[in-house]
Amino acid sequence: MTLSCHRYDPSACDFPRPRVPVLAPLSRAQLGPARPAPAARRQHFARGRYALHAAYALAGVGPGGALLAPAYHCRTMLDPGLRLGAEVTLYPVTPDLHADIDGLARAAAACRTPPAAVLVTHYFGLPRALDAISAWCQAQGLPLIEDCSHALPGVAPGSTLGRVGRWAVSSPYKFFPCPDGGWLWANGDAPLPTAPARSQGLAAELRGLRSAWQQLRHVPAASDPGAIQAELAALAARTGLRGRDWVEDDAGPSDEYQAGHEGAGSLAISRWIERHTDLHALVERRRQRYRQWLQAIDAVPGLAALLPDLPAGVAPYMFPLRVDDPARLFHPLKQLGMPIWRWDDMARSECRVAQRYRQGVFHLPCHQGLSDAQMQWMTAALCTVARAP
Repeated sequence: MTLSCHRYDPSACDFPRPRVPVLAPLSRAQLGPARPAPAARRQHFARGRYALHAAYALAGVGPGGALLAPAYHCRTMLDPGLRLGAEVTLYPVTPDLHADIDGLARAAAACRTPPAAVLVTHYFGLPRALDAISAWCQAQGLPLIEDCSHALPGVAPGSTLGRVGRWAVSSPYKFFPCPDGGWLWANGDAPLPTAPARSQGLAAELRGLRSAWQQLRHVPAASDPGAIQAELAALAARTGLRGRDWVEDDAGPSDEYQAGHEGAGSLAISRWIERHTDLHALVERRRQRYRQWLQAIDAVPGLAALLPDLPAGVAPYMFPLRVDDPARLFHPLKQLGMPIWRWDDMARSECRVAQRYRQGVFHLPCHQGLSDAQMQWMTAALCTVARAP
């Protein structure tokens, strides 16, 4: 199937490398005794996107079965469906990123092939309410697949995160400081793939070990918040391109999807790091950093937390910042070396929320590996640029 997609290429901007890591680096302080494995039936994969591929295939997504996916998305949520040759139809989301049930029903009715599955996403690690979409799926006889790639199931007491859908997937490397990793787990009588995950090979395992060792030895450079004004003044004198933003028709999965990794398991070092990471410290540190972002942007013009409520016990993945004037803030912040993630590459839809959030929501780090100095520099940089005339 061909999708019409928004694309953005920042290469002409010559952005420097981020001064702060987007994902948590490995450190000895984060490691501890091994935790017992969860009791849930699950299988490991190299990435969550390949776990999604397996879930879609098990649900019947393919040439004869369409995938219903949220309009606000990372392209890798859709790639496995396109790889399977399925029609991918987008349904709208509400401003707080819940499924628009009426819009979902309209999207299902618009499918040229019968829908086979519905994907629902827990954005930024904060669980979204599933009662309405689960009831709709049950009424339609459609399996619900929970995308927990931004979430850490099983840490909040009493949480049903990852337990409502027939299948659920996660991306542990976004939380644990490991080179790769994805999980697919099945609820109820849902099947798992009959073939076990295959090894990525000795060379890949050695590269993973080398990456972990390099992170343990790396000492991050400090950045001075007091130098931000002078750096911005120097940047203002430079003339640079703003990047290329366009629309194109894509015939298949994005460049982020590698078909050769389908069915491959995660690296042994990744699973070792995941089992030996201090989970309590990880959760509490991420919650602390999320609250620091909330405090830092309070009353700053043009900035607002997209999801200001942090439920008890939940581990956030990133801090979603809603920006009134993204074109004014994005480039100077990136030129400073601010670690900003956005979903610039996104399939087109009629959903106004997705259209607004595509470039108007900045994903900012709140991981456990951030130092106090790094948080101080990031919050100072953001607020300084936001308050500039």
